[in-house]
Amino acid sequence: MMADYPRSDDIFKLEFIEEEKEQLMDLSLYMNPSLYCVSSQTPLNQVFNLFRTMGLRHLPVLDEASHNLVGIVTRFDLTHEKLHELRQRKRKGATENDHH
Repeated sequence: MMADYPRSDDIFKLEFIEEEKEQLMDLSLYMNPSLYCVSSQTPLNQVFNLFRTMGLRHLPVLDEASHNLVGIVTRFDLTHEKLHELRQRKRKGATENDHH
């Protein structure tokens, strides 16, 4: 799958004249204004289903009250290895709290 994924040149290999380095670029041409977001309280299974059904790679996470951005969840964050690691950390934290 990764072999088919379009890749751009390394940004550090591009050459710019000094004047170009100071110019601003309108990124609105490249952004999607209709993005999917989740709250910090969205159940994991709903987040997983959004990634799976919508083909997303990133999901902004918003605070429920203020609607401010508080983070981003990536598809990589929901891999088996990452979820296992998170579960282990949670269990370790619970065990340490039980001893205090």
